[in-house]
Amino acid sequence: MKILNDFACDEGHVTEAFRDSSDQSIVCPECGNTAVRALSAPNIKLEGFSGDFPGAYNRWTKIRAEKLKQEQKRNVL
Repeated sequence: MKILNDFACDEGHVTEAFRDSSDQSIVCPECGNTAVRALSAPNIKLEGFSGDFPGAYNRWTKIRAEKLKQEQKRNVL
């Protein structure tokens, strides 16, 4: 399976390439030296207020709370 990986050479060049997950090194396209696979930070998203991971259940509870408020306002009028 091919995945997008970062590769870094000794000269400091960083290259992204689609490679098999078993590939540990490539030839640097800029200098021709060997570039090894580098670890990159994962792309995660945290909720802004609580710092929790957002999920479908959290989204559902927010939408449900808004609907309940709207229904309560309609019942009062």
